[in-house]
Amino acid sequence: MLPVKQDLFVGVIFISLLVTILGLVVVAAVINYKKKQDAYLHQLKLMKEDYDKQLMWSQIEMQEEAFAHLGQELHDDIGQLLSSTKLLINVTQRNMSVVPNTLRTAEETLSTAIHHLRALSKSFSRQWLDQFSLIDNLKVEIDRINASRAIQVKFTYELLELPLQAEPQIILFRIIQEAMQNCIRHAQPQVIDISIRLAEKKLILIIADDGAGFDKQNMSSMGMGIRNMQHRTNLLGGEIRWEVTTAGGTAVLITLPVE
Repeated sequence: MLPVKQDLFVGVIFISLLVTILGLVVVAAVINYKKKQDAYLHQLKLMKEDYDKQLMWSQIEMQEEAFAHLGQELHDDIGQLLSSTKLLINVTQRNMSVVPNTLRTAEETLSTAIHHLRALSKSFSRQWLDQFSLIDNLKVEIDRINASRAIQVKFTYELLELPLQAEPQIILFRIIQEAMQNCIRHAQPQVIDISIRLAEKKLILIIADDGAGFDKQNMSSMGMGIRNMQHRTNLLGGEIRWEVTTAGGTAVLITLPVE
């Protein structure tokens, strides 16, 4: 009987080892499958992010092409018409012994309009944007808005040059343009305050106004401009959010990572 018990004991041990080995093989297979699945899902996520980024770049390139075309039309068509009108006024003034003050005022106003139009069409020119400095061109944009004397735009910055390539600076410039236009159209502010600073390898941009403010609950209904600002900021790998200031106005806060 003893050999039978020994054989049974050995058989039980063998079966236990076999079951244990099979269990380990199954666990290893499950772990390996889970790793492959996670790697596959991660790859899909990267591909989707890359696709979304390429799609946003394409959209922005199309918008820049549209801006360039608009700038060319403003310069060649509207600009030429205004210049011709100014020339006719100058000819009329030379043929008059006494020039009325109203005509002088009209000529000065027309000169100002031509100057603003040239600055605006220049901001849409692709050739001009190829060697782009956000600080310099934002100053020009602010001077153009301040010249209307309807709104005062203030600009404070700590950097003479931003640690960004020309293309990201163009995108950031478009975000600021959209933010200022949103302020002017919807908030009816008296003052817009723009600040740029660098802190902890992050570029921090704030665009604040003293206008009517907004409802954060209705951000989704604020139109294409807001979505463009969000898409462009995401494309730069940054974050954007809207806050209500202590004075009741609106503040747009943008944070971008920089090297």
